[in-house]
Amino acid sequence: MEKEKKLYSRYSKEVKLEAIRRVLEEEEPVQQVIEDLGIRHRDNVYEWIKKYKSQGVAAFDRKILGSSTECEILQLRAEVAALRKYIEIVVQGEEEKYQAVDELKDAYPLEMLCKALNISVSGYMQYKKLHNPVSPDFYLHR
Repeated sequence: MEKEKKLYSRYSKEVKLEAIRRVLEEEEPVQQVIEDLGIRHRDNVYEWIKKYKSQGVAAFDRKILGSSTECEILQLRAEVAALRKYIEIVVQGEEEKYQAVDELKDAYPLEMLCKALNISVSGYMQYKKLHNPVSPDFYLHR
């Protein structure tokens, strides 16, 4: 009797980020997102969201860091970058902190930046939703 091989699907960075965006920013149900994007398991989306919140977009750019030292270096760099931005905006309000996170989120993990600036990830996501609405043209040019 021949065993069936498990099929593992790999999804592109773009598919992962699209799924995350639709769930977090547009608040679409995960079931709808996986059906629309052809994702086999809803757990994939939850795992991607978890990675995105802890490591930012960088989680999907490269393989997992090889050592705790590398992870610590990444965390320290994120904190330094966030603190430099914080110094620039120390006399300013929450919105400027969210803008700073927005500028740095592609380079450093989102959770690390939010922690360094003393703001919540959920607060940042709410800011993004309110200040960067999806244009109707977005759906026309897909």
